[in-house]
Amino acid sequence: MTMQVITSLGKVTYVASTGDWRIVVADGTFEILPQVGGWEYSSGTNLDNLAALIVDAKTDAVARGINWSGN
Repeated sequence: MTMQVITSLGKVTYVASTGDWRIVVADGTFEILPQVGGWEYSSGTNLDNLAALIVDAKTDAVARGINWSGN
């Protein structure tokens, strides 16, 4: 999956290329935001997209020195 990475002071936002998910990592917080349909989806594809975004966002965040595990 490709994703858009938006950096701003103190946070990194990852937007799924599929347009259905956004993840914001900031100040020790991790927020998953659905971009369409709220929390109910009619297809497992949306969850597959979320799983792929999380994996890609983790790789990028760790490379940026973000403490992904929160320890």
